[in-house]
Amino acid sequence: MKSLLCKQHLKPKHRNCFLQGNNAVLHSAFAFLIILATLLLAVPLSTLAAEKPNTLVLPFKINTPTDRARLTQTIDAALTKALEAGPARMRTFRMFPRTEAENIFDYTTAWPPSYEAIQQFGTEAAADVSYVAVGSLTKLGDSISLDIKVYDLLDPSSQTFYYLDGQELENVEGSMDKIFNDVLAYTGRSFLIASIAPQGNARIDSGAILRSISSRAGDIYEAEQLRNDMKNIFKMGYFDDVRLRVEDTEKGKAVIFEVKEKPVIGQVTIRGYDELKEDDIREVISVIPNTILNPQKIREAADNIKSLYKSKGFYNTEVTSEITYPKADQVKVEFAIQEGEKVFIKDIRFAGNESFKDSELLKVMGTKEKGLLSWFTDSGVLKRDILEQDASRITSFYHHHGYIEATVGMPEITQDGEWLYVTIEISEGNRYRVGNIELTGDIIGVKEELLYLVKIRDEEYLSRNLLREDILRLNDFYAENGYAFAEATPTVNTNREEKIVDIAIDINKGDLVYINRITIKGNTRTRDKVIRRELLIREKGVFDSKALRLSHQRLIRLDFFEDVSITPEPTPDKTKMDLVVEVKEKPTGAFSIGAGYSSVDALMFMAEVSQNNFLGRGQRLALSGSISGTAARYNLGFTEPHFYDSQLMLGFDLYNWEREYDLYTRDSKGFSIRFGYPVWELWNASFSYGYDDTNLTDVDFDNVAPSIIQSLDINTSSYVTFNLSRDTRNNLYATTSGTYNLLHTKYAGGFLGGDSQFTKVDGASSLFLPGFFIDETAFHFRLSAGQVWENEAGALPDYEKFYLGGINTIRGYKTRSIAVTYTDPDTGVEYEVGGKIMWFANLEYHFPLVKAGGLRGLVFYDAGNVYESEWDFNNIKQSVGAGLRWMSPMGPMRLEWGYVIDPEPDEDSSNWEFSMGGSF
Repeated sequence: MKSLLCKQHLKPKHRNCFLQGNNAVLHSAFAFLIILATLLLAVPLSTLAAEKPNTLVLPFKINTPTDRARLTQTIDAALTKALEAGPARMRTFRMFPRTEAENIFDYTTAWPPSYEAIQQFGTEAAADVSYVAVGSLTKLGDSISLDIKVYDLLDPSSQTFYYLDGQELENVEGSMDKIFNDVLAYTGRSFLIASIAPQGNARIDSGAILRSISSRAGDIYEAEQLRNDMKNIFKMGYFDDVRLRVEDTEKGKAVIFEVKEKPVIGQVTIRGYDELKEDDIREVISVIPNTILNPQKIREAADNIKSLYKSKGFYNTEVTSEITYPKADQVKVEFAIQEGEKVFIKDIRFAGNESFKDSELLKVMGTKEKGLLSWFTDSGVLKRDILEQDASRITSFYHHHGYIEATVGMPEITQDGEWLYVTIEISEGNRYRVGNIELTGDIIGVKEELLYLVKIRDEEYLSRNLLREDILRLNDFYAENGYAFAEATPTVNTNREEKIVDIAIDINKGDLVYINRITIKGNTRTRDKVIRRELLIREKGVFDSKALRLSHQRLIRLDFFEDVSITPEPTPDKTKMDLVVEVKEKPTGAFSIGAGYSSVDALMFMAEVSQNNFLGRGQRLALSGSISGTAARYNLGFTEPHFYDSQLMLGFDLYNWEREYDLYTRDSKGFSIRFGYPVWELWNASFSYGYDDTNLTDVDFDNVAPSIIQSLDINTSSYVTFNLSRDTRNNLYATTSGTYNLLHTKYAGGFLGGDSQFTKVDGASSLFLPGFFIDETAFHFRLSAGQVWENEAGALPDYEKFYLGGINTIRGYKTRSIAVTYTDPDTGVEYEVGGKIMWFANLEYHFPLVKAGGLRGLVFYDAGNVYESEWDFNNIKQSVGAGLRWMSPMGPMRLEWGYVIDPEPDEDSSNWEFSMGGSF
């Protein structure tokens, strides 16, 4: 009886070659069984089964018209490499030798072989495999295609095909690797993870569990890796137990992590606190109700509470936690606090400081000893991060004064009862004088002029801080002149014998840089040209760092954007630079209604419709109105800040307003046309023409001065104004630095016509300086003065004269209560009228009270007066006081109390002023 292996895909000499008769079969089978039995005794069945590949891969048939031998060698190498790439493939695939395959199969006939031929081959020559993979490679020009057919020896109906077309010959290894990835997913699925899923989790999201592990569906099944995954799930802290269950499926291993969740937190209570608020304590803990119990987080919460108390000066605070189980699946967590006594720094001591007194060094430090105002300023409370910074501050202080070798040790802290003592060791070293200063390298301009930028040459002793500022100043100077990448490098040569340092500053200016392209991003509403016209730097122009900074400030001052950034970007040409201007739009249109109260206007209601960026063109359009107990104001205004894209500002206002004073009511209607132009950097000049029609009504003729009665006949004013202003304030509300200067002139009558005939000049100058050593504090000094003259026709209405007193001038005095006393020569009766000359000054110190809430405090000193015709600085009104300021949801709020220094008999000694909803 012949074997069934004799098929057309086998070569002739191999037909009838495996079984020639029954005798041969019996002898061969008997020998095979003896050998197999010996092997089974030596190797465990499980090991043998686990290591035997289940897929036999025949060498590829190569279809190419030329160079077949070389290509065959390349393909066999790539195939071998693909089959041995990783443990999963080595367990799954075994390559059949080409020489043996070509002896069995005819590679010149149609390919691939029939299922019957492969089945007979597998049964007789590879009985230990379940699959046979047969492939071919076809070369067409410089590209190749791969085709693989996989035979399932146990299921004749299951034959799977894989192919890749249009692949590059140079990347044959990558192509072979890719196609056998797909084959592996089919024949090697018993070695792969088919699915991974957690089970038993009710509150913890399955995605969160899967993100904590490394194994993924499609990975090789590795028991060690899965054990590590179990550990990672347990480390999440949400489970009392984690177990692994693995099931075999047709697609591979199904991995299930069985978890048992910890109970949920039902209640978190805190007891034992007295010095701190419960809300403040809860802010520092992450243990909250309706979350899974995590002992680690409870320990962290206790530590955070202790740290919070330490930051407030309580260094002996103890915090314990207790977990109880009111229900089987729910716990109660309680934190018990023993606050202890507050501990303050009693004394800060220095050792080794011979050149500076302790008091001088204490001024440098942010850490302070306990003082009289500790209850208010928190001085005396130890904050370790601040204390560590103090060591650097003291070092910098010494280096600033010439002690460039000075070192400061880390502060040592000791506790004695309720007091802390801080000791800081200092090694001063020698003090070095400034010797020769030389500029070398790329000098632009006159060398002597560059030396003026080096301020350290005016110092006797070396200051590292000042030297650092000089280097930055030189770099900025070069950057302002187009050398964006200029570097000034100082070299300090120390002469320890003479205690002198010579300084050589070498300058490498680099290339002159031009602006290549300016790109605008993020402007969804504002037009490009509105942004570009604020830039003081242009495409194809020379780079200028100062113009860049000013451009950024101008964009911020538009108040159209939440955020503005100007980022230089390099180009392939190192002499050119791109700029990217990126903005984030914010709402610029508003409809607002509100209410407010002030000591002057009493209760007032306000409404406004405005658009600060009308149609994205940067124009402002506003319609507003307000009504109070003493005034009613209505205004329509429009402003075009860049008329025809020039620097010329154009605008107009239409208004109608009424104001009640003590002795009369003023009713005004009118309009004005405004022009403005930036004259130099932050200086702006504006000019306007206006026409006003005013009537005085409800006049108290029994008490009013004759000059006010004369104003009844002065109804119309035709006038021009000129303003010059400069504003460098860093913030319009909580200002801590900068200046504001304003000069205002007004001319009415003359060739302009109208009843009024006068010239008025007034101005104000404000200076803001940061406070010393305390963040967000500031000194504010303001000086204001003015004078008004009657023109030749002599028609000056009383409401154009000056009155002082009130929340915006001299506090402690009622609004408009500081005036000129006029005695009627005919009747001898005294009246109060406005003055033709005025001045006042305010000196203020601002400080934060509640930083998070925006509440600020201030103390002040005010002085000034009004005069009829001559300045008289011997007659000055003065007051002192304090106040609060808060940016409330209703607008800025002010509450201020002023005490009058040396009041007149008919003047109040003090006065409260309050306003909310108005401007500062």
